[in-house]
Amino acid sequence: MSRAALCLTLLMGFGGCRDDADRSRAASADTIAPIGTGTELLLTRERLALIDDWIRAAIARDGEAPTSLDAVRPPEADAARYVPLDRFLRDGWGREIDYESRPGTETYELRSLGEDGTPNTADDVLLRQR
Repeated sequence: MSRAALCLTLLMGFGGCRDDADRSRAASADTIAPIGTGTELLLTRERLALIDDWIRAAIARDGEAPTSLDAVRPPEADAARYVPLDRFLRDGWGREIDYESRPGTETYELRSLGEDGTPNTADDVLLRQR
């Protein structure tokens, strides 16, 4: 093997190892994206969909939507993946997700106030189940 090929092989090997360590650190970090990265909206939609799944499971079990977001829990088999739970009940901007339900029904609404944090503006993220 030539000296240049050996150097290149070593360089690629060390770079790959460093990249794995960076990925490992990133995976263990909190999933709330830093403001301004453009991922807040995607994270918000992902969390609303996750909470929606949990609410649907509660409806299937109890016959009605939970009365508050405090009553919404992940399935016990997956609960360890969602610790601390309050992190998953926040939007991509770190704000609490609003939840409203109609007692005795399967009707509910999940809402993130979006980037501006102001209710009923164009950047709100809404998921309704009627």
